[in-house]
Amino acid sequence: MAQVQPAVDAFILDIKRLENNFNGNLEVLVSNLSKASDTELINTMSQLNLFNELIEQGYGEALDKLDGEYGKLLESALKEAERRGVTALDGPGLQGLEVLKDLNTEQLINQAGRYADTMKAQLFQNLYAGLPPSEIMLELAGTELATHQLAVATYTGIKNFDDMARFKVFEGLDVKWTYFGPLDERTRETCRATILNEPEGGYTEKQIKSSKVKTKFGTRGGFNCRHSWEVR
Repeated sequence: MAQVQPAVDAFILDIKRLENNFNGNLEVLVSNLSKASDTELINTMSQLNLFNELIEQGYGEALDKLDGEYGKLLESALKEAERRGVTALDGPGLQGLEVLKDLNTEQLINQAGRYADTMKAQLFQNLYAGLPPSEIMLELAGTELATHQLAVATYTGIKNFDDMARFKVFEGLDVKWTYFGPLDERTRETCRATILNEPEGGYTEKQIKSSKVKTKFGTRGGFNCRHSWEVR
C-alpha cells in the first residue's frame, strides 16, 4: 500500500520554510511602510501582490514536488495492476485522474491566495491605523499558511487520488476489495461498519457501489479519512 503521509509532511515542511522567509521580507516591508505617508501607503498597497511573493518564496516549487508524489502513487497503482496481469490504464481513465490532481492543486493554490489576501488586508489596516512595526508583526503572526487545515486538505486530496487511482486501474474487473486502516477510538462509524461487515473474501465492486456501503471509492469515510480500498 502506498504511503501518502511522508509526502504531506514534506510539503508542509516546505511551506513552513517559505513562510519564515516570507515573514522576514514582510518585516522589512512593514518597517519601510511605517514611515510612509498615507498617499505613499495607498499607492504601494495598490501594487502589492503578496501571492506572487509566496510563489517566489517557493510555493510553486512545493506544489511541483507534491505533483511528483501524485505521479509516484499512480505509478504504484499501475505496477500493482501489472503484477496481477491487468492491462495498463490509459485514455479517459488517466485524463480523469489528471483532472482530479489538478483540482486538488487548485484548492491548495486558493488557500494560499486567501492567506495572502488576509495578510494584505491586515497589513494595510494596521499601517493605516499607525501601529508601530513590532505590534503589526505580532498581529500578522496570528495568521499562518502552514496550518493544520492546510495539512488536512493536502492529505485528503492526495489520499483520495491514491484511492481513486487504484479503483480506476481495477474498475470493472473481477477482483475483491478490502477496506484497510485503523479500527480505534478515532474511527468513524461508517468506516467501522465497512470494516466489521466485510464479507468473507472481500467486497465486490458492485457491493461497494451499493447503498449499503457508505465509504465509497475515493471519498471513503470523508475528509481526513485514514482508510483505503485495497485489492485483496
